[in-house]
Amino acid sequence: MPYPHHFQRESTPLWLSFVASALGIAAPDISAPYSWCELGCGQGLGAALNAAANPQGRFVAVDFNPQHIAHGRALARAAGLDNLEFVEADFASLAGMAGEQGAQYDFIVLSGVYSWISAADREAVRRCVRHWLKPGGILYLGYMCQPGMAFLSAMQRFLRCRGDSVAGDSVALLQAGLGLLGRMEQGGAGFFREHPAAGRYLAAGRREDPRQLAHELLNAHWDSLHVADVMATLSTCGCEYIGSATPLENIDALSLPGNLLPLLQELRTPAERETFKDLARNQSERRDLYQSGVRRLDEQTHRQALFDQVVAALPGAPEGGGIDFDTRIGPVQGQAGLFGPLLGALAAGPCSFAELARLPALQGQTGLISPALQMLAWAGHIHPLLPGEVATERCRSLNQVLCERALQGTAYGYLAAPSLGSAVAADRLQMVALRVLLEYPGIAGRLLRETVRTLLANAGGAGEADLEQRLLAFETVVLPRWRQMGVL
Repeated sequence: MPYPHHFQRESTPLWLSFVASALGIAAPDISAPYSWCELGCGQGLGAALNAAANPQGRFVAVDFNPQHIAHGRALARAAGLDNLEFVEADFASLAGMAGEQGAQYDFIVLSGVYSWISAADREAVRRCVRHWLKPGGILYLGYMCQPGMAFLSAMQRFLRCRGDSVAGDSVALLQAGLGLLGRMEQGGAGFFREHPAAGRYLAAGRREDPRQLAHELLNAHWDSLHVADVMATLSTCGCEYIGSATPLENIDALSLPGNLLPLLQELRTPAERETFKDLARNQSERRDLYQSGVRRLDEQTHRQALFDQVVAALPGAPEGGGIDFDTRIGPVQGQAGLFGPLLGALAAGPCSFAELARLPALQGQTGLISPALQMLAWAGHIHPLLPGEVATERCRSLNQVLCERALQGTAYGYLAAPSLGSAVAADRLQMVALRVLLEYPGIAGRLLRETVRTLLANAGGAGEADLEQRLLAFETVVLPRWRQMGVL
């Protein structure tokens, strides 16, 4: 069964560079040619979006599933992505070739797969990283972790046992197993009394794509990893932990309970500090950044790297005032005196860090701007912009393919955004509307809405809820931002 289409913003070169700069780390130069590799690419949507939005990069996407690779290659061919290569191989085969090929990638990314493979395959991944990652290159590693996923080990093992004893496809087996666990919870099973997070997980799982859950929970090698173990094994590859690709988690004052901060200061090694943080947040998933030979910026270079950053507001971003952030430790309130001027300026258009630092309302607060921007980016309100010219036509070509297939029912869920060097989330209705606009750029208002309605009806999708209201919101809120980002 193919893995559902997915995209991870944290895997994009610009996002990785943006976060690294905030951490005072010199990332690979993405204004010059660079190379990027994804190990475990699924059906290849994420790699295609990256390649379309970043023509200066060379992208290689690897997966062992022939269906995944066939889909990725067909998508790249249809969109004309000549800087994207798909490779069908398992990790053991890759590791066998790694020593012959030498360092060739500025970025290597893995999203989740590290938790779903055997210990031998994890060693094979590390062998690839050891040989392939260039000096100064960045490894992005997403994985399920302790202690937040500790409760799931018992449930996952039960689902595996149940799946081995009954017939059916993966989704049917998963749903039957989850249903039985749900009845156990209702019947008062002690596990659920002692682990209320397990009940919340079951409730959330009913809203998730069952294909994705089946891939994860019926996997023979699923494991939740300890960060200290991950750090130790990656150190053998010459990789040092530099921070999280989730910006919030790099700001201790906002991501940890305040009364634990003095305790954190007692800890010295990165492994014990990160383990402490995972306990403090009850962390369930990590998005780690490692660098091959850490390259720290001096104070002046770090300041210049920050001042060179340019960011833009995303659709639906607040336009001023204070803001509340929903974090793992509860709601965190952003100061109106800091976030209000930032959001107000960005509502008018993209701004550089230097321009924001010159705002009268932010005088004396320059040191708070970087963490504030990192928080806003983490929350999905803003995004960094690529420097220089952007690949508008390449992205439109891919978006046309994605929108046409979305009309026919393929659940892609994202569109290439060249100014972001990334992608934006899009539901089916928005993608069908964009398909119309790519073919008829001048259409608007009632005519656009009627055309979309007709296309959906012909494709068997006339039941889209609140179509009129959603299309009106699309035209007034989403579309102007998409035009600004080069989505169309």
